Amino acid sequence: MFQKLQTALSERPPSKEAILKQADGLRDLARRARRLTGTVTDEGDRRRLTRYSEELDESAARLEKAAVDARTG
Repeated sequence: MFQKLQTALSERPPSKEAILKQADGLRDLARRARRLTGTVTDEGDRRRLTRYSEELDESAARLEKAAVDARTG
């Protein structure tokens, strides 16, 4: 019985708040990567960090769009 409840809980879609929390975390990582870009001397590393921060921002934007369709709570 407990395992059925646990499985049911793990299959529920994430709430709007949980999705937005993940998006905030990705935005924070993107900010950190952009900040590091200014301190890195190697051009290749700077490009990678810039690309990484852009990908994180894009992922956060997708999550924010998904949050619009998610249930509240």
